[in-house]
Amino acid sequence: MTKTLVAYFSASGVTKEVAKNLSNAINSDLYEIKPLEPYSNADLNWMDRNSRSSVEMRDKNSRPEIIDDDAKIKDYDTIFLGFPIWWYIAPTVVNTFFGKI
Repeated sequence: MTKTLVAYFSASGVTKEVAKNLSNAINSDLYEIKPLEPYSNADLNWMDRNSRSSVEMRDKNSRPEIIDDDAKIKDYDTIFLGFPIWWYIAPTVVNTFFGKI
């Protein structure tokens, strides 16, 4: 029997709903990548070059802290990863999650 995980980061709730639906459909475990400091609407304002998300995305080394960094990735055979696309790539908080693998 294989063990499957759906991991996701969601800033507005859209990715969260998709991840929950997928997890329910395939009967998998569900893991939310939660930034230590949640993103506010002002943080997500991509039109403001000084917003938190804009600053993080310009910094290729940005790794915002996450709340729970123990997803026990090694326990799973298959992992689905969901996230919104920011500036044509994954948000930097997803890189923090990858760094824990």
